[in-house]
Amino acid sequence: MKYFDHRTVKTAAGAVAAIMIARYLGMKYDLTAGIVAIISLQATKVESVKVALERLAASVVGLFLSSVIFHFLGYNPWALGIFLLIFMPFCLRFHLMQGFLVTTVLATHILGEKIFEFKFLINESGLLIIGALVAIALNFYMPNLNKQIKESQERIEILMKGILMGKVEELKYSSVPINEKNLFIQLKESLEKAKDVAITEYNNSFFSNNMENISYVAMRRNQYKILKNMQIHFSRFYITYHQGIMIADFMEKVSDNIGKATDCTELLKELSELKNTFRLMELPKTREEFENRATLFQIIEDLREFLELKAEFVNKYNLQKNS
Repeated sequence: MKYFDHRTVKTAAGAVAAIMIARYLGMKYDLTAGIVAIISLQATKVESVKVALERLAASVVGLFLSSVIFHFLGYNPWALGIFLLIFMPFCLRFHLMQGFLVTTVLATHILGEKIFEFKFLINESGLLIIGALVAIALNFYMPNLNKQIKESQERIEILMKGILMGKVEELKYSSVPINEKNLFIQLKESLEKAKDVAITEYNNSFFSNNMENISYVAMRRNQYKILKNMQIHFSRFYITYHQGIMIADFMEKVSDNIGKATDCTELLKELSELKNTFRLMELPKTREEFENRATLFQIIEDLREFLELKAEFVNKYNLQKNS
């Protein structure tokens, strides 16, 4: 975990900048602008703008409401309580809670000044605007996440290959994949981290609606579920040596294909042929053989769905390479 990063620097710089601007403009309670800047710095650009707009909307209503209540009920703690009883439900109802605390602080300024003047309302609104704008300006710098995204995708692909190759070893040599459970745990964790990074990267772009990285994670998450289903099917599957070699050879090809930008056309065609080969085999003679054959086709369907998810993603974003 990093304790000193770009957000730490921006927090310190934002607080100082907002206070200095407010002080230069001769505004009262200039320190409040620094506090607003600090709490307005969000993890992404989109979140910063959203929070700023919520706080601005809440402050317009809150400052007007508090001024009216204090003017008629007096500048005392009871009036502040009445204001909060009205203002908090309003923020909850219209999803403006990001602006509740800041507006309450601004309202206490009015309470302390004991005045109802438009000039002072402009001062309070200005503090909010300065702090929010400084935070938005600083948040225009965000570290490039491309390297992190690429590394997370490579990690996911390595883990998926490991799981599939474990099944290949199991089929060819009747070996037990002792690290399979750990690979699934690592894969799930990697998918969650990749999702967070992809969403952050998307929310740091105002002018792009490219969801390729988010779609990539969604595709891999669905493939993860298929691998889990396949694990269940394998647990109750008794397979002959000949069938095992055929499926193992095909799964090895699927494993090699995971990180490649191909639409899996050839693999899907080969899988269809493999399915027809199994279908032409001698009919089951016992219940056990029948259940075994049914499980065999379930595994084939798992592999088909696994490949089709990849094909859909590659075709959607035109990632197919001609080489």
